[in-house]
Amino acid sequence: MTNANPGTFYKERIDACNLHIKKLKKKDTVLAILKLALFFSGLLLLISTFSNDPVSALAGFGIFFILFVAAVVLHENVLQKINHAKTLIKINDNEIKMLSHRFPAVEDSSITGGEFKNPDHQYTSDLDIFGEKSVFHYLNRCVTSMGRKCLADWLQAPADNEQIHLRQQAVQELATKPCFRQNLQACGLSIDDTSQKLESLFLLLNEPFFIAGKNLFIYFIHVLPLITIGLFIAMAFKLTLAVPLVFVLLQVIINKKAGKTVARLYRLTSRNSKILKAYSRIIKTIEQEPFEGRKLQALKKDLYAEKETASRSIKRFAALVEWFELRANAAMHFFINNTLLWDLHCVYRIEKWKKETASAIHLWFAVIANMEALSSLAGLSYNNPDWAFPELSEKDFKLNASALGHPLIPQSERVCNDIALDREKSILVVTGPNMAGKSTFLRTVGVSLALALAGAPVCAARFEISGLRLFTSMQTSDSLDKHLSLFYAELLRLKMILDAIAIREQDNQVPVFFMIDEMLKGTNTLDRQKGSIVLIKQLLKQRAGGIIATHDLELTKLGAEEEKIMNAHFDGYVEEDKLLFDYKLKQGICESFNAVVLMRKIGIDV
Repeated sequence: MTNANPGTFYKERIDACNLHIKKLKKKDTVLAILKLALFFSGLLLLISTFSNDPVSALAGFGIFFILFVAAVVLHENVLQKINHAKTLIKINDNEIKMLSHRFPAVEDSSITGGEFKNPDHQYTSDLDIFGEKSVFHYLNRCVTSMGRKCLADWLQAPADNEQIHLRQQAVQELATKPCFRQNLQACGLSIDDTSQKLESLFLLLNEPFFIAGKNLFIYFIHVLPLITIGLFIAMAFKLTLAVPLVFVLLQVIINKKAGKTVARLYRLTSRNSKILKAYSRIIKTIEQEPFEGRKLQALKKDLYAEKETASRSIKRFAALVEWFELRANAAMHFFINNTLLWDLHCVYRIEKWKKETASAIHLWFAVIANMEALSSLAGLSYNNPDWAFPELSEKDFKLNASALGHPLIPQSERVCNDIALDREKSILVVTGPNMAGKSTFLRTVGVSLALALAGAPVCAARFEISGLRLFTSMQTSDSLDKHLSLFYAELLRLKMILDAIAIREQDNQVPVFFMIDEMLKGTNTLDRQKGSIVLIKQLLKQRAGGIIATHDLELTKLGAEEEKIMNAHFDGYVEEDKLLFDYKLKQGICESFNAVVLMRKIGIDV
């Protein structure tokens, strides 16, 4: 079920899910009535015939009970399908909103990537990569904490050309599988998956073995409950209660001795069974989907172990964790634990699972993370079929884009521009009045580079880049907690760029691409001009390239002196006492500025 128009597909998917729910609800009603009928029929049969023929009564009740359990299982399956369909409706409704850049209400800050905000990162803070209504928020379709981290890592750390090629291939294939991507998303949306809970699972896997390998003790914890239950049964043949109680007391002592270790292990597994079941469903969805691309096939191949599939193994682990959660019911736990050594059996089986499988669990989780991150990028491609996948150049330095726009600006409002930089023309100085579009242009280029180097499509008709590393100095501010002035904070940012250029030059790594908005704005005009000219000349000596936005026309004079520098500008015009902008990048130097016009417009007498 695919459609060339994403909006049409999402609406059709919602209609199909609503129709499916209507059919499932009929089954839901029938099975609910059937459960009640089977339960009360069996109970009535037992009561009415037990006194005359207890064997037949118990046999009949057993048959009704088996049928009742089967009906419960079928009913649970139907309810799960209804919930899955409702989740798919929510997913498609959100996609329709995102098509028109209406971000759905945020229920959890992890959806927006707020946890990955880092003001000291080389570019993410300046480009609004993380946070509400950010690039990550626009992209993210991950439902697990590891998927979100993987996507965040890709947006923060550019990949090499080979890895970008593989991701692009996988994203293009997944873009043609919207049903698969949505099913993957729906499998985990019902869980509260946080990085802390995932961390507790990894701590459990690293815990030293408490029971495994102690063969005599393993034999003992299996035999002792059998003896205890056997002695309780023997009470029907006049055995005194004191004898089985001695064995119960022995179990109480053993459980007390092992109490601290068991409690620690329980804290690491507590309430994780739902998350593990969701992981199992997500992995099963991946296992059942056919793939053609090299990266997707490799990911799927990693999900197969020697004895069983990854989804079956994790489902089995989830069941063990769920059994362990009996501890949450204090009364029942006390009785069962001190007659069956329940906790120790759970610990033993979890350790046995760890011994067989733990070495592969990190690989399986990495598959989930990669698949979710790729699906997020594929959703971006599917929702924007006219966006370009970047062409990767092997040249030393190249950035060539046609009709480049910012992905977070709606298409009806978006103004696109071209840019071309290479080794011969490596620095672009952009001038223009306030509000004309300089900062937005820088962010457009920066966000596009972050997407391209992550393996995603970009909002452009064509986009060609060579390998590079992005550094920015755009939204620098003072910091009270770090005791930094605006000027000093900006100097540190510029020093970071120069250090990165020097290191990459020395190690012959891919060049740095820098973007600087209003250089040295924290000092006076004369200082700013002198310092900026010195800095630009220093940048010219290196292998780096980039864009500098400025109001200072003195910096544009360097274009006449240095062949590597190009001048471009944005401008505005006044029409019927209104200040208007076309947001189009033009060659040359801007010589019209708007401070006086703006002051008059807001009522300041000039």
